[in-house]
Amino acid sequence: MANNNMVVVVTRQDSGILARFPTNPASSQPRSSGPRTLPPANQRLPNKSPALRARRRRPTTLSALALALAPAAAAAAAMVSAEAGIDRVLWTEAEVAARVGDVAAELEADLRALPEPAVVVGVATGAFLFLADLVRRVDAPLAVDFVRVESYGQGTESSGKPRITADLKVDVAGKHVVVVEDIVDTGNTLSCLIAHLEKKGASSISVCTFLDKPARRKVNVQLVGDGKFYSGFECPDCFVVGYGLDYAELYRNLPYVGVLKPEMYTKDSGN
Repeated sequence: MANNNMVVVVTRQDSGILARFPTNPASSQPRSSGPRTLPPANQRLPNKSPALRARRRRPTTLSALALALAPAAAAAAAMVSAEAGIDRVLWTEAEVAARVGDVAAELEADLRALPEPAVVVGVATGAFLFLADLVRRVDAPLAVDFVRVESYGQGTESSGKPRITADLKVDVAGKHVVVVEDIVDTGNTLSCLIAHLEKKGASSISVCTFLDKPARRKVNVQLVGDGKFYSGFECPDCFVVGYGLDYAELYRNLPYVGVLKPEMYTKDSGN
């Protein structure tokens, strides 16, 4: 009788591989490609793996944990809000945008009448938002640069002795310069900067300030040549922050102008 399950052995001398092949491939039993039939539920063996049972329960556990931590997360978010310490809002975001548009229109009309492009000089860091919004609304040729003048440090009172710590890169000799400030109060910083620009040869110097606080003026600011004074809002005699203005480098990112609570800075000024 012929053996249908006979195995033929082939040896390759050059590789040393021993291979076996069934002489009747049809005799092998391939797996069925049909659907797998599961036993009834009451006959299945329970899975006793603790790790697997824990993994199956994990989504529910994580959801419960997230719900339990939600109040704490909300409280933490409130503590780190940029608005912490604001007593009241003086000018809203919409009021700021409208007033900046008005000042830009006035400035644009004057700059268009100049024979050559003006140089807009922003006083860092406080004027950066006001300057950016202002020049985007001015349809006239101009150059932009920044200068850094320090007078406040970490406190709320000007030292009265401002100093220029970062100078211009643009040459202002023979040009009309527009100094863009966040706020003019004592006038010390602005007077120092105007004198510095005049020494550099500026032919005329205007000032465009977002806030003007005349109640605290100590120095009569003298413009140069045909310079003009542009102002956004007249500010009351209180410490304000937002829209570029800061206290200890904070609050600059607020889109409005607000009054800072006194306890936010008096606790740091008792030395």
